Amino acid sequence: MNANTPEQREADRLALIADELEGKAQQQSDNASSMYGRFAGGQPLLVGHHSYRSAVRDRDRADNATRRAIETHEEAKRARAKANQAQALADLAAVEANRGRDWQRSDFRPGDVVVVRDFRRDMAVTSTYAVKRANVKTLTLDGGGGGWDDPKRTYDRVLSRTRDGVTVCDPAQLDTDS
Repeated sequence: MNANTPEQREADRLALIADELEGKAQQQSDNASSMYGRFAGGQPLLVGHHSYRSAVRDRDRADNATRRAIETHEEAKRARAKANQAQALADLAAVEANRGRDWQRSDFRPGDVVVVRDFRRDMAVTSTYAVKRANVKTLTLDGGGGGWDDPKRTYDRVLSRTRDGVTVCDPAQLDTDS
């Protein structure tokens, strides 16, 4: 994709953060695992033995290191999910930015299958619908509930249209195909 768009730069930045956190989590996990080496043989802690205090201290350090590694791993998972969401947004922005022209009413007829961006522009949520009607400013889509739940979407939310097995993402292609 185009790395010069603000969306793509943000996606790249968040992916880098996620990569760094994943590396840090792995390093912490390896470190915590190595701290349990003293207990690998299965020897129990012997209360009253001269090594008891240092063994308890070592176990507590290893347990704390393990907790930190788990917390960092969870933080890395959240960062990766955020980076994936940002990449999906960047991909949608690239599709919209690379259009030769905007979608218009004459590009649609009943029965066409469209992929539309749902809700806000900052969310990468898409849905697929069949077109029921092309209105002046919106498409009436088949919501599957017999008419009472038919959503409407403005033309700027359309990402692609499929008719007779042919999918078009850029409406300017329709002008050259005619």
